[in-house]
Amino acid sequence: MNKFYLYILSLLFSWTFSAQNLHVDSNNYASIDSYNGIIKPNAYRVWLDGNGSLNLPTWRISVRVIQPITNGSQIFPADKLSLIATPTYGQFNRGTAPTISQIGMPLQAILQQNQEVFLVPQSQAGLYNTAQGNQYYNLYMPFDLKVEGGSYLSAFTTWSEFKVPLEFKFYDNNNTIKGAINAVYRLQIATLNGTPPDPKPQLSITIESNAVNGLLELKTKKDYIQGTSVVYPNALKVNANTDYHVKVKSLQGTFMSGQGNTLPLNTIQVSLTLSSGNSAAVFPIWLGANSQKIASGSSTQGTIAYYNIKYASKPNDPNFIISEKDNYYTTLQYEITPQ
Repeated sequence: MNKFYLYILSLLFSWTFSAQNLHVDSNNYASIDSYNGIIKPNAYRVWLDGNGSLNLPTWRISVRVIQPITNGSQIFPADKLSLIATPTYGQFNRGTAPTISQIGMPLQAILQQNQEVFLVPQSQAGLYNTAQGNQYYNLYMPFDLKVEGGSYLSAFTTWSEFKVPLEFKFYDNNNTIKGAINAVYRLQIATLNGTPPDPKPQLSITIESNAVNGLLELKTKKDYIQGTSVVYPNALKVNANTDYHVKVKSLQGTFMSGQGNTLPLNTIQVSLTLSSGNSAAVFPIWLGANSQKIASGSSTQGTIAYYNIKYASKPNDPNFIISEKDNYYTTLQYEITPQ
């Protein structure tokens, strides 16, 4: 009996070459001078380069806030910061540098405290180079930094500086880290223009570390006949001051493997179950590339609502019988919206 390994990466490649390098540079500093927030152009530039043969059909790049963003006495919320993708550029002697849409990059990646956020969840465009001619290759991915506006900015001391410590990682198709770089950015709170806006709905959603890299295994005949499942307890946290919906979608159109094999998304069911004290409504769905509602809840009123995440396969699914034995991946994006 063939074995299938489905890796479900939660909002998430192979190299053959003579050299590889991950680089990050930035303009290092932004001043926040408006309650409307700011966008700092060209805040970061992430790039890959090397010399010689390169065969990289799929790959990933992530960013993580590795420590609290602090000025010594106050903490700036990480989820008020995001990186906005801007046009890529580069050179390869076997093809051209892929665009944002060809790679499948999210247009905006909201940062999370001590949690990886994928700037390239799993590239849908490969990078290729040969050892003949000009052997040097590179791919540049610039990002603007967005600071969300809001009345929360009034709590910070004017002219104080916050240090934003980020870690960038580059992964191959075996989920092996091929490069990691730390970079610190400075944010200064200037005199804020305008008046604080009216309070808006405050919503946050977090995937706990035990479920960031989900794994569903089909190993026995029973798994194929009856289906199998895995549950990650208390894996999703929600904090909301208004009624909300939780939705989920895949950032790729299929499950993919490093060997180029695919499986339909709807072979896997995603569902949330309620932890103690959570009275929300939940709706199991078959995974797809469009956002689907999987939970609806009321304001958590200053507390945190916990959900268990469950992934399950269909009984007697012919897709598993006819497909190749392999490790298959996709990246899921969970989102929260007001009702």
